[in-house]
Amino acid sequence: MGPSFVIERLEFKRNGIWYVRWLKGLVTFLVGHSKSGKSTAIETLLYPLGLKTTRVMPEVRSCEQIRLVFRVAGTRWQATRSGADPKARVLLKNLDRPEELEKALPVSSSKAGETTAGAFVQNLLGLPAAVRGTTRLTLDSFYNTVMALRQKTIASEFLGGVPDASRVLAMEVILGLWNEGLAGLEKNASEAETQHRAARTALAQFKKLRDSGALTDPDATRAEYEQKVREHKAASEQWQNAAGVLTEAVGELGRLAALYKAAEQHRRKVSRQADAARARLSSAKADLARAEGVRDALLLPLQKECTECEQRLPERAPGHCSQCDQPHPEGENRRARQLAAATVKVDRLQLKVRELELAVAAATEMTEAGETAAAQTLTDRDAFEKQPLGPARSAAQQAEKEAFGLSRDVAQLKRQTENADYIQAQERVIKEARERMEAAQAARDTAQTADEVRRKEVTSRLSEFFLARLRQINPAVETAHIDPHDFTTLVKERNEANKTFDDSSVAGSPKVATNVALLLALRDLGRVDAAVRVPPLLIIDSPLAGLGATGLDHDTSLRLIDTLISIANGPSADGYACQVVAATNDPLPRPYPGVREIPINETDRFFDHAPALES
Repeated sequence: MGPSFVIERLEFKRNGIWYVRWLKGLVTFLVGHSKSGKSTAIETLLYPLGLKTTRVMPEVRSCEQIRLVFRVAGTRWQATRSGADPKARVLLKNLDRPEELEKALPVSSSKAGETTAGAFVQNLLGLPAAVRGTTRLTLDSFYNTVMALRQKTIASEFLGGVPDASRVLAMEVILGLWNEGLAGLEKNASEAETQHRAARTALAQFKKLRDSGALTDPDATRAEYEQKVREHKAASEQWQNAAGVLTEAVGELGRLAALYKAAEQHRRKVSRQADAARARLSSAKADLARAEGVRDALLLPLQKECTECEQRLPERAPGHCSQCDQPHPEGENRRARQLAAATVKVDRLQLKVRELELAVAAATEMTEAGETAAAQTLTDRDAFEKQPLGPARSAAQQAEKEAFGLSRDVAQLKRQTENADYIQAQERVIKEARERMEAAQAARDTAQTADEVRRKEVTSRLSEFFLARLRQINPAVETAHIDPHDFTTLVKERNEANKTFDDSSVAGSPKVATNVALLLALRDLGRVDAAVRVPPLLIIDSPLAGLGATGLDHDTSLRLIDTLISIANGPSADGYACQVVAATNDPLPRPYPGVREIPINETDRFFDHAPALES
């Protein structure tokens, strides 16, 4: 049997306070009516281990943290996971080695080689991550197949309704029947058979084409191939010559383009210089006009009217102001000096304007010359691009096209010449493929024979335990058989024919009994066969729907209780007994030694009324 897996307690944190639910003893029943929260509590038990879940119940999301304290092979571990964020990392700590750092592992792997929390726990339990085709086993695969039965599927789906490929591979791993080496031999044999079949098919198709005349004469094909090789060589030389001419033409075009670029830059430069000269001339003319205005104003006769009342001013004595009549002995001299200065300024500005007009004329001439030169270089470049660059480019492209066309013809004819010897070569390929196929098949068959013996032996013993457990639950069962390949069941009751799981009553106790009995039988087998690696922990959600009823349903439920409790009595391989956690709608009919009931109802909700954890 696999290493023991015993849950000590479940802790959860709400509003900053930690609460606890103890799972004392090896058998714990959660007792409560429908919709009281039993299934949510059971799902929460292993939620901290990193099991993937598509839907998280509100009671779980309301918890800040959820923590599971458990033992694997006697070593105590602690797993903590966020309730509000199921994608957050899971914290795993070895409580027996407090000096070790806590591990923060993701729920889902986002990087190659990254270990998830589920993979870590799966490794603790000694369960390999087996792979077959697209089926890959994870902790969820084992939990949903051999560790737990959920309320929604226990009475309707075989072992929880897990897909057949995943269920079969999980059962093989648990029973020690999964052989990675055999899987590789089966793959090698399949690939060798495919290669041999493909080689034979290819030869048959070739012979069919040959017989129909679709394939040409080999000698004519060789002659045509040699001719095409010569033509291809000549075309390649012509292409190289044309490419050389084109390269020279492209170089000349680049030179002309550089000349045009330089001419265009010069044109823009002289154009900017001409614009600047015109601006300076315009500014100088404006300055000249203002200076002439000042001079002309000084040349006008003296003011004869008063600036205030505009009446004619009286005659003043010499040396007096004509308007205020105050003495002004240098008034005439001052006006003369102003007039002289204004005249000098006008002469200077006139000279400057004449110089700027000459500069503008020169700049305009240079601009026109630059435009002419730029236009000529552009014309030369465009003309060269049309002739001879255009014809050179067309000639090179045509030569390239002909060379590549001939290269395709050469390659096709080469394949046809190789086909002339294809039959002998392919027959050798078929012979080698057949030898590889036969060797791979022999290795596979040898391994399969040994595996088949072990498989039949294990499933035969499992069927014996399965029958014994079924009879504990339902004494009317006469025979029970487990298929050694897909692990489906055949059960026969008195006065009835053999029935598969699907043939049993719809959502009734026969299906519940089959599921539960097979899980118990696996643990029975694990106690006597060291190769069976089934985890001892067993979780059953609401298997006792008829406990409060009367008659056959009541009797079956009582026997099912006794059967479940009995599996916890025997120790596992490492000395720790199998733990059972189950749920039922009705209280147990009587006290059972070592069995603990946790009532769940309106006054004792699993989350809301859990005791606070003592610090």
